[in-house]
Amino acid sequence: MTQAEARGAAATGARPALPPDVPPDGPPGAPSGARPGAPMLEVAGVSRSFRGLRAVSRASLTVARGEIVALIGPNGAGKTTLFNLVAGALAPDEGSIRFQGAEIAGLRADRVCAVGIGRTFQIVKPFADMTVLENAMVGGFRGTTDPRLARARAERALQALDMWPERHRPASALTLPGGKRLEVARALATEPSLLLLDEVMAGLRPTETDRMVAAFRRLNAEHGVTILLIEHVMRAVMALAERVYVLHHGEIIAAGTPQQVTSDPRVLHSYLGSGAAPAGR
Repeated sequence: MTQAEARGAAATGARPALPPDVPPDGPPGAPSGARPGAPMLEVAGVSRSFRGLRAVSRASLTVARGEIVALIGPNGAGKTTLFNLVAGALAPDEGSIRFQGAEIAGLRADRVCAVGIGRTFQIVKPFADMTVLENAMVGGFRGTTDPRLARARAERALQALDMWPERHRPASALTLPGGKRLEVARALATEPSLLLLDEVMAGLRPTETDRMVAAFRRLNAEHGVTILLIEHVMRAVMALAERVYVLHHGEIIAAGTPQQVTSDPRVLHSYLGSGAAPAGR
């Protein structure tokens, strides 16, 4: 769908599916040159140090189009740093980050967003004096100055996350679960092909976690959004992830299905604990 079509849909009140039609090689303006069968995201041998302390050390992972992949590990393992490298908030000291076949390591965050990667942040900071819809529109202005297009994108994101009834509420009135969902909606309004979720279920009760899990399943299955998530809530990881990577002291120490990872002795020792028991999806 073109921007003109999206503006027309907004003007008539129609709400096309989220995201708009995307060609096989990604959204307009996305990197080209992907190898047939290549992963959507390919992180290879990436490292980043801060004043001599190596936060990420030669980490590698892949995410295929349509997958939900989890990145887990103890606090301080380097998970958010790795997200920041992918999202353009930081540049790696070494290694490669390829998205849809093109190198993106070192690109500014706005350029990474423009090619189809959206992300959330651990600490939820909505614009308190703006409504839920206006907050989501902040993401909707990605690549456009047209308020009608930004609003159409925001409306689709709120509907996808079951937040449409709350669209006119001030963001300051939202509960923690509502604030978390709004954080996702703002990222989703950028219309990403790949969504990076950084601990969006932290602090939620089990029923709230299950609601978020259901929303992410819909985004993935019905809207084609590929997801890479950082999460400590193993209930959510086991329910969502097809594959899991485990980061410890900046290094990937294990990778596999949730069942494989939760029974790996290295993971049990460094993160889950000896009393952890594998759970089914």
